[in-house]
Amino acid sequence: MPRDPLQTVLRLRIQARDAALRDFAAAIERETEAARRLAALEQTIGRETEAASSLDGDDTAVEAFGAWFRRARAEQDAAAAAQEAAAGEMEQTRAILAIARAAVRAVEELLAQAAGARRTQALAAEQKHLDEIASRPQPE
Repeated sequence: MPRDPLQTVLRLRIQARDAALRDFAAAIERETEAARRLAALEQTIGRETEAASSLDGDDTAVEAFGAWFRRARAEQDAAAAAQEAAAGEMEQTRAILAIARAAVRAVEELLAQAAGARRTQALAAEQKHLDEIASRPQPE
């Protein structure tokens, strides 16, 4: 019996869906890590700002904080941009995954319709055969 081309299409669609799922999971990991890094930088900036604001510090500590703070803000801006990019990538991979899942469902539906058509055709052929048997003259 020849192989149904829809089975091949289904297998390819499933492979594409699985790849999209792996890409989505990786994008979630990258976005989570970027958000974690940004949160850690913000906590560090908060702690250092509080320490520099204490009345116990001298001018040297305040100047050192100023130099550090400029670098920290640049790091924070870069981390925020990385987190935003990772979130965008995650949304893009989510959309690709949704499309891949829909493609699998569409092929599965086509296969189900084809199976239903084959069943209907087989039942019609069987009924035709039964009708032919019933229409034959009966021996007496």
